Amino acid sequence: MEHEVEPICTAPLRDDHKDFATLLNLMTALIEKVAGTEIPEGQAWLNDAQILATKLLKQACSLKVLVNRTSIHLPGNAVISFIDHSSAIILARACIETFIAYHWIFNSQDRKRMEFRHGVWRLGGLMDRLVLHPSTAEAREVMVKTQAQVDSLLPLLEISPYLSEYSSKQVKQLLAGNWRVGWSWAEEAERAGFNRQYFENVYDHFCGYAHSSYISSMQIGEAQDEADQLMLANSALQACVHVMAMFINHHAILFPEAGEAVQHASQGQKRTLDRWSFTAADMSHLYDK
Repeated sequence: MEHEVEPICTAPLRDDHKDFATLLNLMTALIEKVAGTEIPEGQAWLNDAQILATKLLKQACSLKVLVNRTSIHLPGNAVISFIDHSSAIILARACIETFIAYHWIFNSQDRKRMEFRHGVWRLGGLMDRLVLHPSTAEAREVMVKTQAQVDSLLPLLEISPYLSEYSSKQVKQLLAGNWRVGWSWAEEAERAGFNRQYFENVYDHFCGYAHSSYISSMQIGEAQDEADQLMLANSALQACVHVMAMFINHHAILFPEAGEAVQHASQGQKRTLDRWSFTAADMSHLYDK
C-alpha cells in the first residue's frame, strides 16, 4: 500500500499558505541570526530560548504538511483521500503551548527572573525524567546524572528571592517539579497578547481534539467532505500563523540579533508580520455583547 502527501491549491487557503511561508522564512532567519552568537558569561540558559524556538518552528512545519491532502492507494486502483484536520489541530495546540511556555520563561525585563523561571522549568523536566523506569544500563546512568543535576539545581532555587512571590504550599509544589504553579495557560496567553476570550475558545476546542472529546469525534464524523476537512484544518493553520507572528515579535526583543533580522526583513515580510500581529484590543469587538 503506497502512501503519499500532496498539496492542495485552493483560493480560500492561498493567502494563509502564503503568509505561513513568509513568516516561516522570517522566523527561520531570526533563529539562524541568533545561532552561533556568543552567549554572555553565566547566561548559557538563554540557549534554551533558541531550542524552544526551534521546537516551535518544527511543529509549524509539521502542521503545514498535515493541512495537505493525504492519499492512500489501495489494490485495484482504489484511492482514499482525506485531510487530517484532527492531527493538524492537535499540532496547533502544541504550537500554542510551546509559545506560551517560551513567553512565561523569557519575557521579562528582569534577567534574574528569567533565569529563575528557566530553572523552575528545567527542574520540572528533570523531575519528570526521574519518575521513569530505566530498563538499560545506559538509561540508569542517565538517571544518576539527572539526579545530580537536580541536586545542584535545587539549592539555587531554594535561596531565590523570587520564591517569596509564591505561597508556602506553592513553593513545595514548585520545588517538587510543578513549574506551572500560580498561573494558567489562559492567564499567560493574555499576558502574551492574546485576546482572552479568543484564546479560551480556540485553546479549549483544540484541547478537545487532543483529549478525544465527543465534540472532536463528532466533527471528524461529520467532516466527510474534503472541503469541510480543509476548512477545519485551515483554522489550525491560521492559529499557528498568529503564534508565529507573536513569537517573532518577542524573539526580536529577547535577542538584539533577532531584532536586526526583523529590521532587515523585506517590506512584504514586514507587512505580513504586521497583519498577523493583531492584539487583544483588535479582537475585543468580536466578543462585545
